[in-house]
Amino acid sequence: MKQSELSTLVQPFHVMELVKHANALEAQGKPVIHLSIGEPDFPMPEPVQQALVQAISTNKTRYTAALGLPELRQAVSDYYRSAFQVQVPANQIVITSGASAALMYACLALVNPGNEVLLADPGYPCNKTFIQMTGGTPAFVQTAEEENFQPSWADLSKHWTEKTAGVLLASPNNPTGTQLTATAMKEITAGVATRGGFIIVDEIYQSLCYDHPAQSVLQVTGAPSEQMPLLVINSFSKYFGMTGLRLGWMVVPENLLPAIERFAQNLSICPNTPAQWAALACFQAETLAICEERRKLFKARRDFMVHALPGAGIELHSTPDSAFYIYAKSPYSSEDYCKDLLEKAWVCAVPGKDFSQYRGNEMMRFSYANSMENLQIAIERINQFNQTGSPKAV
Repeated sequence: MKQSELSTLVQPFHVMELVKHANALEAQGKPVIHLSIGEPDFPMPEPVQQALVQAISTNKTRYTAALGLPELRQAVSDYYRSAFQVQVPANQIVITSGASAALMYACLALVNPGNEVLLADPGYPCNKTFIQMTGGTPAFVQTAEEENFQPSWADLSKHWTEKTAGVLLASPNNPTGTQLTATAMKEITAGVATRGGFIIVDEIYQSLCYDHPAQSVLQVTGAPSEQMPLLVINSFSKYFGMTGLRLGWMVVPENLLPAIERFAQNLSICPNTPAQWAALACFQAETLAICEERRKLFKARRDFMVHALPGAGIELHSTPDSAFYIYAKSPYSSEDYCKDLLEKAWVCAVPGKDFSQYRGNEMMRFSYANSMENLQIAIERINQFNQTGSPKAV
């Protein structure tokens, strides 16, 4: 059977391949510590769990509107107003089957075959796939560690050509755990608008920031419009801990709503219905208090890892202030180092090749979405491995 060109163009997610290897070692009895997957290690907050059970027990399991429950769209609108002092009309908020679906809809609505879309390098590897699935071409813009691996408008404008349709950015960013400044956001959105392009901003780690209050590009631009062709992507997965329920949202200009609705109708019918009802509990005071306590725990883990990794022989070239990742210099070829670290020290970190076209072989990513006890053991093992090349029996 002859496969499509797209099926050979789309690359595997190498992180998942390494995790499979880690799981196989665990099955053999090896005490692997996972610093790989970007998933909170906490369960869903109890009020959200209770709301999910209630939704199922009361038969709230049928299709909703393709754009999501009106109640949840309004709740997200209220959240922007209370948390970020931004007025975003509920009708401009679309509930989606995870942030991945939102990114796919955004690219389908904005990218034509032959268009180029600028992406910051390093960045989330699936973003290029969303662009490729529309027939577009990802164009990578290398960022500098001196700028915390975030692009400026000067960086982006140098790569803008007649084929460029727009920009897809993430703030906070995976794998670096860094954010765009408010000044950079303002300059980039203004610059893209003058070129007649669009800008998609992924904010799924928005509320997991540690050194200053969470921010949104919407605080700079206001609600998207035809004059401000901005789409903002967010998720219930990271801050609210609902990863497996696959629920996200997007904020879009009104003129794009009909197209987004058609894509949603055809590709997913509607988002997960019980998950939508459960997500209403995310904005309750009790849930937000739980999420804030967990954010503080993530901050403590970040602080520990940032100070401990250099002492264990891992160079840091930026300061992560958000999400739960640290992007670091690998002692040698990152693919080989991560494989050796896993097989000899039973610590699973991931090489940079998923995240960077330019320096993937040099860099690696650690996720600190694990308990402090496990992080401390991991650091001991990394230190021992870097000194002797052998595991530490802890």
